[in-house]
Amino acid sequence: MIAIVYSIFWIIISAKYGDRDWKKYYPSMLFAALANTLYEVLCYKYQLWQMEPNGLKYCIIPMLLLIMIGMPLSTWVFLSHYPFRSSTSRKILYVTFFILLFGILEYVSVKLGSITYHHGWNIGWSFLFDIIMFMMIRIHYSRPIIAILLSLPLIVVLCLIFNVTLDKMK
Repeated sequence: MIAIVYSIFWIIISAKYGDRDWKKYYPSMLFAALANTLYEVLCYKYQLWQMEPNGLKYCIIPMLLLIMIGMPLSTWVFLSHYPFRSSTSRKILYVTFFILLFGILEYVSVKLGSITYHHGWNIGWSFLFDIIMFMMIRIHYSRPIIAILLSLPLIVVLCLIFNVTLDKMK
């Protein structure tokens, strides 16, 4: 049920704060959604974090809401107001705001039972992951190939740390 609430939250926030010229953010919105989709497909049998049905009939519903609404719209809002021409400290504060927002949303989700952790994953890993994720989204906006190339070794490192081997993938 929390997935529906969060989806409505991101729809309202993006309608209010998203740049009307959303098309320039579309490739990065797809990048974020595709990255989440790849995790869900590849790690289907060995999930590190899992979206739980939490009052919904099927666990695929919160998963799809995150992939189709949460990730694209949060990416849109994030990039819409990113302080491109500001100081480094302003950029760090801006990214930190989104990292903390995602951390709070995840913490609430865990406490309400809509996300569970497995195989050594925890909120600390999610925090580190969010830092990397927002850096990759920002890099992807201006240099998509670089972001993809940087993401690949990070994926390999996470697979090694958490023992996500090919035989555990779908």
